[in-house]
Amino acid sequence: FMSAEFYDLMDIILKLSVQSQKSAIRLLSSQIFLQYLMDYPMGKQRIDRHLQQIVLNIKYEYEEGRLSAIDLLTSVIQKFPFPVLESNSQLFFLPLVLQMVNDDCKSCKEAVANCISVLIKRLSTDTVQNLFDYVKRWSQSSGIDSIPMQKAAAQLFGIFVVTRPDYIKRGSNLADLMALTVKAINKYVPFDDNSEWELLYFNLVCVEKVNKEFPSLVGGNYDLWGAQIKLLAFPHPWVMQISSRIINSHLASLDPEKLLHQNRDSFVVKIPGSLYDMSRNLCRQLDFDDIHYVETIATLAIKNIVCLFQAMKHHPDLCYTTDQNGPDREEIGDNDNFEKISKDPCRWIMARLSNMAKPKGNRRRESIFKCFAALCASCAAHYLTPYLELIIDPIDRAIREASNSLRPEEVESSPFVALSKEVLQLYEDAVGTDCFVESYAKVNRKVREKRDKRRQEIAAEAVHDPQAAAKRKIKKQLLEKERKKRRVEDRRSMRGGAKKKHY
Repeated sequence: FMSAEFYDLMDIILKLSVQSQKSAIRLLSSQIFLQYLMDYPMGKQRIDRHLQQIVLNIKYEYEEGRLSAIDLLTSVIQKFPFPVLESNSQLFFLPLVLQMVNDDCKSCKEAVANCISVLIKRLSTDTVQNLFDYVKRWSQSSGIDSIPMQKAAAQLFGIFVVTRPDYIKRGSNLADLMALTVKAINKYVPFDDNSEWELLYFNLVCVEKVNKEFPSLVGGNYDLWGAQIKLLAFPHPWVMQISSRIINSHLASLDPEKLLHQNRDSFVVKIPGSLYDMSRNLCRQLDFDDIHYVETIATLAIKNIVCLFQAMKHHPDLCYTTDQNGPDREEIGDNDNFEKISKDPCRWIMARLSNMAKPKGNRRRESIFKCFAALCASCAAHYLTPYLELIIDPIDRAIREASNSLRPEEVESSPFVALSKEVLQLYEDAVGTDCFVESYAKVNRKVREKRDKRRQEIAAEAVHDPQAAAKRKIKKQLLEKERKKRRVEDRRSMRGGAKKKHY
């Protein structure tokens, strides 16, 4: 005998699994309702009503309730009998896709994606094929309202690749998926701004997953790699980061010394000038204002630059195309050895990094100094000896500027100054004290010569253009006044006092 009130009680339990404010009650209610679904007798109409309510609950207003509903739905998908799951696959799949696209909460999005993965993993090949056909149609949709559908398709392609690689590699599924994804990526190359970056990002995430599961397929797609090289300079940091990650996974698998023998099919060999283009875009990633610093992007850029430096050292002929002939003078900056730098791609990288580290900006300088340290740890000393002056110059400048702007005790305790000195010590240990001291002396001599030349120009300006000299003097006095005021406020804040208000 089964009391009619029992089913009403279960409806209340289902509401509590979502609406209760206590996580323990939500969890227990979900467990009770799941056991009820699995063990208690009920007709098809009642089961369908319960499943529809569970699916509706994933749209609940509050995040905790949605997460509870998604977890319950995931458990139902995992434990339901296969025939019942097959017959209700579309009832589950389509609302989950809509929720994945529309939900603003990151944890809910991840839970929905996991639920879709569990669903796809349990379904038969024929049912998965029907769902995959839906996704392909969504990816090819057009019109003003098609962007959300294309975003959903890009995310679902990635889920299919990770969850059912056995299905994806059957027939033309993988080729179709890659063709649609590459076509979507190529629409953004060349780029003027970062509008609709999300669609591009999701397609790149899909490419990363395909590259992990089927590296041989992605490795030979040179159109895709050409787009990846350009996307290293994309304005949005998420796209920049995923592009760097994909390229890093490929570069890490190569042997820089044997590119032309063991890795002759790599895009690094097949696309002329790719080494130079990647290096240039990666240097741009490190050339940022402190406010735009992203540690992950900087770390990936450093790893990639180290790999490219070694490849350039062994194969300089792969760096430039026939019509490129080396970098522009603007990229190298104010350097007297332009001809020498333009013929040596490794010297170009070091000159580019050196010039980028000269303007003030501790975050940028710190990233570049870490790149110098990584190069020292990864490359033989004789590879780096010709570039010692380019490496020492910005580090010495940073230490001098810190010494001039900070008190002695602050200099000693500064992590930035400590990093700078550690990098110099690394190079001294690597190349030898005599060679290092000789290069250090040359750098200091050039600094003195430049300082003396600047003083002579200022003195000459005072004679030939007194008005400009007066403006320069006033500007210097204002800057000095602001510097002193800033230093006083910094000391006051270090002592725990409030900043002085200026009216």
